[in-house]
Amino acid sequence: MSLITLLPYNSSHKPRLLEILASNTPKYFNEDENIYFKDFLDQYADKNYFVIVLGNKIIGCGGYYTKDKIHGMPWVMFENNSLGSNRLLKVADEFYKTIETRILSEGKLFDIVINTTQLMEQLFNRYGFVTYEIIKDGFGNGLDEYKMKKVLK
Repeated sequence: MSLITLLPYNSSHKPRLLEILASNTPKYFNEDENIYFKDFLDQYADKNYFVIVLGNKIIGCGGYYTKDKIHGMPWVMFENNSLGSNRLLKVADEFYKTIETRILSEGKLFDIVINTTQLMEQLFNRYGFVTYEIIKDGFGNGLDEYKMKKVLK
C-alpha cells in the first residue's frame, strides 16, 4: 500500500512549494535559490514534476527530466521537520522508487544525475548514486555542490 500520492505539479501548488523551500532554507538551500525555484516552477516544471502528498497535505516535491541522453532529478525536497527521520526515510524511499520506475518505463537507460549538497549525499548513496565531482561552496557559503550519478543498465 502506498504511503504517498504523487500529483502532477500545477501553478496552484506554487505557494505551498515555496513554503517547503523556505522550511529548508538556509540549512539545505541558499537564500537566493528561491528565485531559481520560482523560475523552474514557472518555466520548466512539466508532467514529470510532482507534488508529494501524504494524507491530504503536500509535504514535498520532485521529479525528473530527460535531456541530452541523461535523466535529471530537479528540486527534490520535503518539508523540514514534518515527518521525523524514520517516516521521512520511508517516504523518500517510496518517492525515489516511483521516480526510477517511471524513468525505466520510458525505456531510455541513460544515467540519472542529481546535484545536491554534502548534507544529502548519504541519502542518494542509498539509491545507488555515486559522487563524481564536489564544488566547494557551489550552492553558497557552507553548501558544497555534490554532483552525483546513478548508472542505469
